[in-house]
Formats: sequence, C-alpha cells, structure tokens
Amino acid sequence: MERHRAPSKDLMELRQQAEEHLRTQEHKMPKLSASPNEMQRIIHELAVHQIELEMQQKELLHSREELEQGLAQFTELYDFAPLGYLTLARDGTILQVNLTGSKLLGVERSLLEGDRFERFVATENVADFNALLERAFSSDGLVSAEVMLWNDELSHLLPDRIVRIDAVVSHDGQECRAAVTDITMQKHVEKENAALQSSLIQLRKMESIGRLARSVADDFNTMLQVMLDKIDLLIPAKGVSNSVREKIIDLRMFVLKSAGLPYQLLVFARKQTISPVVLDVNAVVTEMLNMLRHLIGEDIDLTFTPGKDLWLVLIDPSQLDQIMANLTLNSRDAIQGAGTFTIETCNVVVDDTYTRSHPESRPGEYVQLLVRDDGRGIDQEAIHSIFEPFFTTKPMSESSGFGLATLYGIVRQNNGFVEVSSGNGEGTTFEIYFPRCNDV
Repeated sequence: MERHRAPSKDLMELRQQAEEHLRTQEHKMPKLSASPNEMQRIIHELAVHQIELEMQQKELLHSREELEQGLAQFTELYDFAPLGYLTLARDGTILQVNLTGSKLLGVERSLLEGDRFERFVATENVADFNALLERAFSSDGLVSAEVMLWNDELSHLLPDRIVRIDAVVSHDGQECRAAVTDITMQKHVEKENAALQSSLIQLRKMESIGRLARSVADDFNTMLQVMLDKIDLLIPAKGVSNSVREKIIDLRMFVLKSAGLPYQLLVFARKQTISPVVLDVNAVVTEMLNMLRHLIGEDIDLTFTPGKDLWLVLIDPSQLDQIMANLTLNSRDAIQGAGTFTIETCNVVVDDTYTRSHPESRPGEYVQLLVRDDGRGIDQEAIHSIFEPFFTTKPMSESSGFGLATLYGIVRQNNGFVEVSSGNGEGTTFEIYFPRCNDV
C-alpha cells in the first residue's frame, strides 16, 4: 500500500504552487503603502495564519495516516478471514473475492473476477447453487445452501470440498454478498459420529439379545430336564409295551438333541463353560486344513497364509475349531461353485484412533485371524444383523441362524472383537481379533 509523503516535501510543493500563483496575480493586486506599524501587524497576521495552516496540515496528515491504517486493517481482515467473501452478480459472476475465497476455488484472485462461480460447483450441486442465488435476490433475509466445490484443472491437487454458502442481497438489490465456509472436516466428523452411534446402538442391541438368550437358555434347559426326568420314569415303568417304550426312547433322543439349542444360546451369551489354553493360531489352523478342505469342497481353492512370529492367544481350542468350521461352511454356501477361500493371520496393534470408530475394540496387541471369500456377499442392510441369533440369509430349512451368532459369542467371551466387510457380489471378509497372551 502507498504510504503518505514526507511533510516537508508536501510543504515545499505547496509553497512552490503558492509562489507561482502569486506571480500570476501580482498585476491584479493593489499597491500597498503602509506605515511600519501596519507592516508589523500584517507580518504578525501572516505568521499566525502560517501557524494555523501548519497545524491544519498536521491534522490532515494524521487523519490520512489513520485512514491508511484502517484500510490496511480492513484489507487484512477481509483478505485473510477464515471465510471466503465474494460479491456476486445476479447471474453468479464473481465481482469481488478475498484471498481466502480464491484459495478455496484454487484460482488467483485476478483471474476469478469476471468468472462464474457456478463453474467451480460440482455438477450435481449446480441446481442447488442457482436456487440459492434466486432465493437471495428474491428475499431480504439471509439464505444458505451446502454444495461441493470442484475444479477440473486442479482435481489432482485440490480434494473435493464441501462448503456452506450464506448469501444476502445488497441494498441496491443488484449484487449478492456471499460468505463461503469450508465444512468438509465438519461433515467428515458428522459422518464418523453417525457411524459410531450406529455401532453403539448395534452393540447395545447385541448385549440385550445376549441377556435374553441366557434367560431363554436357562428356562429351556429347565424344561428339558423336567422332560428327561419324566421320560426316564416312563421307560422302565410296568405296563408299557415294547413298541411304546421304543417311541419313548426315540423321544428321549430328540430331547437330548434339543439340548444343543440352549448350548448355542449360552455360547452367544458368553456363559457356557470353557477351558482356555495358550495356543498358536497358526498351528491350530494348520492342523485343521484337511478338514476345512473337505468342508469347503473340491471346486473352491483354499489358501492359508500364516503370519510370521505370530503372538500366542488364550482360547479354548474347541472354540477356535468351531469358528473356523462355521466360517468355512458360510463361505461354501456363499460361493456356490468355483471360487477362492483365503485364511490369513498376522499381529496387529490397535490404537486409540481405531477404537474411536470401532466401539467394540480396545487398544492393545491382537492376533488377527482373517477369513475371506469371493462369494455373493452380504448387502449393507443385512450386515448389521448377521450376528443376531436366528438371523440368516439362507432359507430357514437350511440354517438355524446360529452359526455367526455363536462365532460372535465366542470372540466376545475371549475379550476379542470381529469386523465384517462385504457387499452384494463383492465377497465377504471377516477380521477376528484375539488379545495377545503375554502370560506363558
């Protein structure tokens, strides 16, 4: 910004202009014949007038300096504000823009003036921006809209940004003042919070179902035990024919088989009796490979990639066997023909950043057991319910809906957690995390 000139230089130029003006006007001025006293008075008056002029000059220079400082402060406030400020014409032409606004759009300010703001709005939001302009020029109040900015030429440098535009029409109604706020981070946080809230709701629902499952299992076990006691009394009773006794024995067998249902409920509720031992997941999976290949079928290619120097975990070996068998059968049904079934293990350290978006997890060291298939996948609506008892995507005649519920119960009982990623036609990946066991 241009600063004011030195006072002495201004006074010198003013004096030169005054003397030049005096020379041109000398022939019009009357000849003065004054006494010494009169001359003394005139000189005094001129000296006073000169002092007054100098004082006025100082005041003007001080006012000019204050104006320049105010302009510099306003320019800094306007250009470096955290918001983008723009003045737009009725058709969206940019008439003025501050430096923040030019950075948001990714173009130098000198090149923006005269350009259309619409050109920097994502195609799917152009209609929203035009509607904003129409509302701004047809009302006296503040109007707002959220749009995504897009610059074709700088898409490799500038990521997509979501902005909120607050606009109000000028007093003459010919221009629109707009404030543009970058809310990309805010939207990202809102999305993360929504996902976290959804996960928390799902977690509470699973805990409630677990408590209900335990109650049902206890009641069912009690009823089964009463039935078995009555049946055991009937079998040796006198007067019962052999054919009836055979039917009673069959009935007893079916009652015993029904005992598997409350056991599965207790597994889900994490209340069944277990015998955990320290083991190497790689060794357990390796021993199971032949059985798993038999379960998965000849048309599906099974591969196992064991992690190096895998940490030990504390778990009941039969539970790990059950997890692998359930996942293998699920993948076989999902692939329905030729495909791939992959098992991987590795060491993983979960930090606080991960746990903020995965509420079931806790920071620490884990052994990850990853199982992936290229089957038909699970749609997003169903994926939040797959661990619930009795939920199944298969016909009810083909599945009891307890396979994944049992898996979930086992993992949670061993202080682990499980993550699922899938989509229609994209296959399914289960990531199971078991805490590292340091007490060997």
